[in-house]
This record gives sequence, C-alpha cells and structure tokens, in this order.
Amino acid sequence: MNYPSSAGLDLDGGAAAGKPALDWAARKRIAVGAARGLLYLHEQCDPKIIHRDVKAANVLLDERHEAVVGDFGLAKLLDHGDSHVTTAVRGTVGHIAPEYLSTGQSSEKTDVFGFGILLLELVTGQRALELGKGSGAGHNHKGGVMLDWVRAPLLLLLLLSLAFFFCPMQNKLLKLGKPAIF
Repeated sequence: MNYPSSAGLDLDGGAAAGKPALDWAARKRIAVGAARGLLYLHEQCDPKIIHRDVKAANVLLDERHEAVVGDFGLAKLLDHGDSHVTTAVRGTVGHIAPEYLSTGQSSEKTDVFGFGILLLELVTGQRALELGKGSGAGHNHKGGVMLDWVRAPLLLLLLLSLAFFFCPMQNKLLKLGKPAIF
C-alpha cells in the first residue's frame, strides 16, 4: 500500500511556504482523483460508504499530486438499497449540504455537495469558509461562506463549464484504474 506524503490538500500549493502554486493540470488530477475515490466509495464498495466530510484537508496527495480520499472518521455505511442514513449532523462548516443540515439525512448527494465545494476551492484557491477575511491582499471577495460570494456571474459560468466537463466523465472514471481512497 502506498501512503501519500502530504497531510492534506493545500489550496495554494504551498505558495505561502515558498513552493510553487498548483498549476491547472495538477488541480485537474486532484479533482479527478477525488471524484474517482468518491465513485469507488459510493458505487463499488459493499456496503457503500458515505464519507460525510469531503474537504481539501481530507484529500491527501502524493509527490505527483495524485489525490487519495482519506479520513473516514465520520463515514457511515449504507446498503445499496437504502437511499440515506439519518444521523446527527457532522462535518465541516462550509462543506455540509443544506439538506443534510435541515433533515439529518446523509447520502451520496451530501458527499457530492462537499465535492462541489472542493472543486470551487480548487478553482478559486480560496477556502470554503473565510470568515473575518476581507477583500484585502490575495482575497477577491468580501469574506464569509463561499456560497455567499460564488454567485458572481463569472464564477457561475465557470461552474457550468466544470459541470459540463465532469458530468460526462462519470462513466470514464470507472476505467481510470485503481480507486483513490486511503
């Protein structure tokens, strides 16, 4: 078994520590690897695994920026015939799906919401929750929860482009090789 060398995805690629920022090819590898890992958890495991805490810190990287989904401390098992599991709400603020917050019902959809937030973080280089941070150096938004500022028309257009790119990829992800989980 290979163990990734990093503690979790650093959205700026370690630029603050003097390392180069992530290029777009690396960001794409990370996104595809995380998607492949979630697809494995949801479709190929029996029972399926609902991660419940999909976020950058839980995506581990090897030296080639290959992504591996990790940290299953909040994960729940779910039979393939069941649509959801009802639990106390757990996860990271800014990554929790609104319907999970309101109903306590977790499913693959709650992981997909967290993955969508992860994609936004990869594209923008910003954390999902930037409370107290203003529009000063390096910040192009007013702070707060990512979903509050992502409504800008340019980012919406970008999201639509990402959705178009990643949705047809679901069938291709099954053919990409070993699952990206840890």
